Amino acid sequence: MNQINSKKVALVFPGQGSQQIGMGQDFYSTEPDAKNAFSIVNKECDFDLLKLCAIGPEEALKRTCYTQPALLASSAASLQALRRYWTEDPLCVAGHSLGEFSALWAAGALTLKSTAELVVLRGQLMENAAPGAMAAILGLTAEQVKAVCDECEIVVANYNTPTQQVISGKKENLEKSFAKFAELKGKVIPLQVGGAFHSPLMDEANEKFSEAIKQSTFNNAICPVIQNIDAKAYTDATDLKSNICKQMTSSVLWVETIQNMLSLGTEAFVEVGSGKVLGGLIKKIDRAATVLQVSDTESLKATLENLGQLAAVS
Repeated sequence: MNQINSKKVALVFPGQGSQQIGMGQDFYSTEPDAKNAFSIVNKECDFDLLKLCAIGPEEALKRTCYTQPALLASSAASLQALRRYWTEDPLCVAGHSLGEFSALWAAGALTLKSTAELVVLRGQLMENAAPGAMAAILGLTAEQVKAVCDECEIVVANYNTPTQQVISGKKENLEKSFAKFAELKGKVIPLQVGGAFHSPLMDEANEKFSEAIKQSTFNNAICPVIQNIDAKAYTDATDLKSNICKQMTSSVLWVETIQNMLSLGTEAFVEVGSGKVLGGLIKKIDRAATVLQVSDTESLKATLENLGQLAAVS
């Protein structure tokens, strides 16, 4: 791999679905700043976050009210470990759904304490929102999926790749759509989630969440944040706050997000936190994209080597 320009590195942060038992534990035990990040998030929780991340149980870790702060803690710990050796500001940042809150913190728009407060509340509100369902649709274009969604009164929640979308809405409406997707030769994968995220069924939860966001202090970002709702770059605190207020009920425009990060000059994406979901999506959006990852000491060393900073690691 050619040497990457360290000033042209973008950070991306995973959302729900990337959680796994053990996430963040390597850094918790080896990196003081990572341990402190975990502790800050843990203080905002009414459960033992560290124990949940370390040993589960898996069924609890999958619950939205627990998943969201756990993923935030894992991403925060991973970023703090990376920052110890890589001191450049990122060219730009983005996060997938929940991950956008980690991105806002990484860009300095929120403190970690404020981010944790919002994420804990977000998880609770989404856990208790109106019932609904979601499914992944593979092998069809965004236009094909959108047309079926419009017909069945559901929505496209995530535009993940050119041929992978996630749909969301009332369970009975989703089930009606499955036969139509099958006729188009699309593959349907129902998702094990607690609600219809990024759909109008989140309206009531979003209203309550928006009130909390409005009470939070946002700062101007140190680098562009590519936000989910329109895949555009923002640094102004007022814009960042306004856009995140709409995120819970809007589609995640991940394809456009990655394309716009590339257009800003991104030479490498670093997925910060648990799993490799985003790296896989990015490679399907642009096969030539360079994707790195930081979730434990081994992946950190590999990423630093590619960034020309391996000598800094003891």
